[in-house]
Parts: sequence; structure tokens; C-alpha cells
Amino acid sequence: MSFCSEHKNQIIEHLPTQACCRRALLQGILSSKSLLSGNEITVSVDGRRTAELIALLVREIFTKESEISTSKSGGRRQIVRFSSPAAIRYVSAFTEGGECFTAKCAGCQAAFLSGVFLASGRASDPAKQYSLEFLVPYNRERFFELFGELGLTPRISKKPNEVLIYFKKSTDIEDFFALAGMNDAMYAIMNEKINGELRNNVNRIINCTTSNIGKAVSASHYQIELIEQLIEKGLISKLPEELEATARMRLLHRDLSLSQLAAIITPKISKPGLSHRLKRITELAKELLGIDGE
Repeated sequence: MSFCSEHKNQIIEHLPTQACCRRALLQGILSSKSLLSGNEITVSVDGRRTAELIALLVREIFTKESEISTSKSGGRRQIVRFSSPAAIRYVSAFTEGGECFTAKCAGCQAAFLSGVFLASGRASDPAKQYSLEFLVPYNRERFFELFGELGLTPRISKKPNEVLIYFKKSTDIEDFFALAGMNDAMYAIMNEKINGELRNNVNRIINCTTSNIGKAVSASHYQIELIEQLIEKGLISKLPEELEATARMRLLHRDLSLSQLAAIITPKISKPGLSHRLKRITELAKELLGIDGE
């Protein structure tokens, strides 16, 4: 079984139990791979299991039955067809900049992204190359913006009837899988990257990793220390409202990475945006506390 198939099967085998997350999962599938034709929605996916899952969710959420057939081109391609005014309204609104998914709990974003990967994603075996692609209909370029808002740096290639949005940086691929709640896939990439670099130069990777982790941990600890001092001295409210809220989130979730922290902050903020905001908090905190230098 390929790396991609293995992790798509894991999505199918470990479906969310929350109703809102199951809806978000279906929204991820429909927003990334459905086509509208009159009053009918068509979803073309690989594998019978994925097609049957879509039919199950359509029945559960829209109370509509679906027709599943094998693509005329043969192979594993399956076509799911159904008619639902509510689903049509959602897909139409999404292409026009409407809501991606209805987030009613912390798991909805992960469910939505896992649905996008299940329907339109292709991931290479990290032992061979780092590649994550999403092939979506031509009018779904919005995913390029959506991924950017999540702090990722996708590339885009336009085809006659489709748009290919892809990642080649291992860190972006890791971050996507982390945001999608696909931890096994994330760790597989991280482990392969570590093993590959170790095979090339053991000392270099150990020194580099230790240095990078040390810098990141040191910077994070320093930020938290400054925020704690602001609170102790009653100065936290001197920060602009947006920065104060971010400072309190950093303190509350001190063990989260920048990507993970950015994913839970509302309103949404990108990873680079959060990094900039934390640097600004550090600068203002030093001014308020009368700390000179770095």
C-alpha cells in the first residue's frame, strides 16, 4: 500500500464522532472535488471506500441518497452523484468566497482539511521525495489563499480545467498534516527527514537540530518570562488589545509550536503573522519593564 493510500485509509477508519466535525469533513470533500451540473453534484474520487464514505455522509448530513459508479476510464476512479439544494448552495458559496466550514468545536478545522486531502490530495512517500499536491477544479483557486492563511507556502499551477496546488517544503507538508490531525503522516515525514539527514551527516544534523531547538526554546522561554513579568507588575493591559490577547494565549499554551498556536487563535492569523506579533510583544514588554538590549 502506498504512503498516500495508507493515510487516506486512516482517515476513513478513524472518522470523527462529533456531528459538526463530520459535516466539516464532508465540506472539505465537496469544496475540493465536487462539480455542479444543474441540480446534481458529482464527486470523482479514487477508491470505493472513499466513495462509500461520501455517500454515507451525504445521507447523514443532507438526508439524500447517492449513486456510485465506476469511471468510464476504468481503474479505481469512482463517481458519486447526488442532488441536494443545501450542498449546491454550499459549493456555490465556497467558490464565491463564502465560509469554508462551520467551526463549532476545536476539531472542525482538522476534519475539514482531512476531507480536502482525502478527496483531492496526493502525497509522495517521504523516503523518495517531499511532495504534497491538491488537484482541484479550476474555480477553486481559493484553496491557495486558504493554505496561505494557515501559515503555509503553497505553489500553484493552472491547467485547462483544474488547478494544482502543491508543496515541496517538508516543513509545510508536516504543518499541513499537523493541522489536519494526521499525526502519523506528520511523524512519518519528520522521521524520514531525520533519518535521511543522519545518513548524510550525523554530526551536522545533531549540531544543527540542537542549535535550532535551543534557539526556539530560548526565544519561547524569554517571551513567556516577559509576559509573566508584565502580569506580575500589572502592565499586561498596557499592550494593545490584540497583543494582550496573543500574549495570554502564548502563556496559556506555552508548549505549542508557532504553527499550532496560530491554528487555534481567533481571528485567524498566519504563522509569519504570529511570529511578527510575538516579536512586537517582546519589544513592547522590554520597553514597559525598562529592559535595555536584547
